[in-house]
Amino acid sequence: MKLLVNDRQLFVSQSLAARIGVEEALFLQQLHYQLQTQGMEKDGHIWYRQTYQGWANQCFYWSITKVKRLITKLEHYEIIISSNKFNRFNTDRSKWYRIDYGKIDELLQKKNYAQEELFFEEPNLEEKEKKTNTDQSDEITNNIRYLNEKAKKQFNEHSKTNIRLIKAILKEGYIVEDCYLVIDEQVRNWKNDLQMNKYLRPITLFQSGYFESYLNDALTRQQENEIDFEPVVLDFDE
Repeated sequence: MKLLVNDRQLFVSQSLAARIGVEEALFLQQLHYQLQTQGMEKDGHIWYRQTYQGWANQCFYWSITKVKRLITKLEHYEIIISSNKFNRFNTDRSKWYRIDYGKIDELLQKKNYAQEELFFEEPNLEEKEKKTNTDQSDEITNNIRYLNEKAKKQFNEHSKTNIRLIKAILKEGYIVEDCYLVIDEQVRNWKNDLQMNKYLRPITLFQSGYFESYLNDALTRQQENEIDFEPVVLDFDE
């Protein structure tokens, strides 16, 4: 029993949990804390920037899939407002989050409130998850086809190994555009190198330990290319 009191505690509003669910209220509490401590003001609101993987690291008791479902659910009912319009680069995987506190006040003011009144579409989540899995399968296929096109290879898009590698990358919170960026970067570096060309393959590019490094190199190059240099104006009269 000592573990129940001596370990690090999680705090959640019982009133809010009764209306939207314990896990949803717990995630909102975490977002509220981050807004208070690390929030940034933009467009007249306080926002907190994070990736799905970052949320999963903070909320280590949930998988990244669970985190995505909680965020999507709260976004759908506009308790959480999210946006990526403040990102500087299209390949930035982070999103900006804020809480609609007015929406929460409305919920708490109701004395009798059933969770089903708010989350009335809960039974459809399974159907949505099936659609997500279908979309992810298309993304995996497109990644392999993109690699074949850019590197002039013929990797099997139905290979279980290739599918497993890319699925693991997407599960970590990366998006299909990140995969394209890594492919473009490594094709640029290795395509004309006889020794390195053989490493233009899924088992190298989409290995978890290598992928992040390749992506950071690609993002660094992209940022360097987007730097605006002021033109030098020569005054020939002088």
